[in-house]
Amino acid sequence: MESYRTFLRTWNQLIEAIMVLAGVLLWGQMVIVNIEIFSRYFGRPTIWVAEISSILVLWIPFMIGGWVLRKEAHVKMDLLIEHLSPRSQALINFITSLIGVIVMFIVTVAGFLTTLYWIGNKTPTMLMLPRSPIIAIIFAGSLLLTIQFFIRALENLKQWKTGRVRETSQDKFESSL
Repeated sequence: MESYRTFLRTWNQLIEAIMVLAGVLLWGQMVIVNIEIFSRYFGRPTIWVAEISSILVLWIPFMIGGWVLRKEAHVKMDLLIEHLSPRSQALINFITSLIGVIVMFIVTVAGFLTTLYWIGNKTPTMLMLPRSPIIAIIFAGSLLLTIQFFIRALENLKQWKTGRVRETSQDKFESSL
């Protein structure tokens, strides 16, 4: 049990670090888009901003998916579920988390195979960047989300078995208001 707690602590730190990196990339994207705006205004457009920006638009959501799920901050339809008992909610969340594990595992494998397929190929653009590292974020982000769904499934299974419901971050936020 102690090794599981250590894993969770390490996992949460990793997810937080990736979230910080995604935030830095978002700021970087805003900076380079503004550089492009000013460059075009002065008649000197860049050739690299659109490509780098489109890569960041792919990378950032895959990087933060696990963090969003950990915080339970994703969009969910819980109008009917919130009227159920806490144990029933935990059971439904356990089942949906297992479905999430299966779906994201399939996406992870597909992302891995796609990354392998594109090794050695370059983008057909001015920068001619290697495709494999660009696409690898699909594999990496999906793996993070798969692991987070698995952790969520274990937590909900424990809640269902014990009948004790943990306080979610949303509950903490609402109780602070």
